[in-house]
Amino acid sequence: MGMADDMRNLAQEIANSFDTRVATVATLRQETAAMLKEFRHDLRRKAADLKRFLSNAETSRMSDFRAMHQGIRARQEERNREVGDMMGGFRREREAAASHWQNMAATMLKRRASATR
Repeated sequence: MGMADDMRNLAQEIANSFDTRVATVATLRQETAAMLKEFRHDLRRKAADLKRFLSNAETSRMSDFRAMHQGIRARQEERNREVGDMMGGFRREREAAASHWQNMAATMLKRRASATR
């Protein structure tokens, strides 16, 4: 009977360990479900907080963007004036240089004409 008792004890241990594993898995499943529920709750709360923050900050961001855009446009208009002034100065200098060149050419023409006589 020793072997029959050993087999019965072994079968009982296997059945008990199975029940223990099932209970452990059930406990882990419950704990995991509770943790996931808590995570979802925290995530929803944080998402709502973020949505409120972004909604409240939208006005400020748009105001900052408009101010930045106005600054860019003002600087561009200033640059346009500066470039216009520079181009006007270049035109005046070119016209003055052309006038001097024509005067010099006329003077040289007269000198050559008088030198060849």
